[in-house]
Amino acid sequence: MNAISVRIHDAGGTIAERRSLWHRRVVDPADPAGLLVCVVPLLLGTFFVTGVRVAETAIYAICTVAVLPRLAPFVVSMRRNGANTALVATFVALGVAMFAAALQGAPNAFLQSKALAATAVWASIYVIAFTTVESATSVLRFTAWIRICCVAISASVYLCVALHFAGVPFGEFLQFRDGSFRAFGPLGDQVSFVIILPALVALVEARPAAFAIHFGALLLTATRGALLALVAGVVAFLVVMVARKMRGTRQTRGRGAAWGLFSIGVAAMIMASPVATSIRDRITMSPTDQEYSFRWTAITSGLNLVAEHPLLGVGFNGFGDRRRAVAEDWLATAASEAGLARTANQYVQTATDGGLLAALALLLFVGLTLRNAWRAIGWREANAELVGTQLWLIGVLIGNQGAPWLLSDAASGFFMFAAAALAARAAALTRRRSDAVRA
Repeated sequence: MNAISVRIHDAGGTIAERRSLWHRRVVDPADPAGLLVCVVPLLLGTFFVTGVRVAETAIYAICTVAVLPRLAPFVVSMRRNGANTALVATFVALGVAMFAAALQGAPNAFLQSKALAATAVWASIYVIAFTTVESATSVLRFTAWIRICCVAISASVYLCVALHFAGVPFGEFLQFRDGSFRAFGPLGDQVSFVIILPALVALVEARPAAFAIHFGALLLTATRGALLALVAGVVAFLVVMVARKMRGTRQTRGRGAAWGLFSIGVAAMIMASPVATSIRDRITMSPTDQEYSFRWTAITSGLNLVAEHPLLGVGFNGFGDRRRAVAEDWLATAASEAGLARTANQYVQTATDGGLLAALALLLFVGLTLRNAWRAIGWREANAELVGTQLWLIGVLIGNQGAPWLLSDAASGFFMFAAAALAARAAALTRRRSDAVRA
């Protein structure tokens, strides 16, 4: 709301000044991108729950329309933004590898090309966010949109559990013979990585109750990789506090550190309680368990495939068709079809998709994004929401080594690209300010 001072003419013809409040709604440039961040998970959840293909098609149509006008300014920005260049280089390398695989007569070349195009559209939120969020105000506004959406996703996990026990199916809910269960909600199993974001924001804001609520949602998913990513984010938070990267007085930083440590203690007590039995059992599961064998078999099979095709890989998502047969293909045929469709590590997956050059480009993008996130945390305009979002980005990039995220319809990857765009823009604003000071 803005107050506008106006000049009016009174009945006698003299000019009198008075202050009149004209309330108008200001739409920030970040709002359309923020609305897109909320609409995409909503449509994705609708597609997963109902199976209505129109919802998924709408995602790609909306993202395509939104990104096309932003391509030209994004290309211009590549000259001074290494992460932007590395992201484009990753997709170029994947595209070249896919073209080579098609020329070699890959049996599913058309479907693989469609999957690569869909993944590029899915990652377009990076382009949209970076080119629309151009000011400090817009950065913070877009961060608020991301946080609101992730809080709603966290609530959807609790809603999934409540509706399941009320007899109403809502999203993915796995019930096991021993009575334990895993709940994910309408967005599927990758939702667990998204839930970490509001938890880390609550940690930075020194709100232990909110942190415990989101941590409880994470426990309901019983996802080991997400728990590891949360630990990485918490470690990054402690490093930030020690390095005094966060803005504020010594008193406010000390209070935040104290509440942060208290929140970590609350999480430790929850982990020790019966509520966390399911995830504790999964953490202590024997390495010879079938689920573990699939993961390690997928990684080792991927590495073997990279050794055979180091230059261009086997085309996007070609791992499942081109890998060598393993014992699990005969011992657990149905399970291996899903468990060995992709490698369990994103960097190995990218190396099989596009060769070592594509993997190196992705590693460069990740490294530059981590640098941008660290700079964004120390940015003078950063608030608790932005710091927490960047801690989440650091946590998932480092801690998530067991689930691919560069693929379409992956909620975690979508939010990772959105947060990475925030980091790149905040770093660009910091560099712009430094250049102005030098001048």
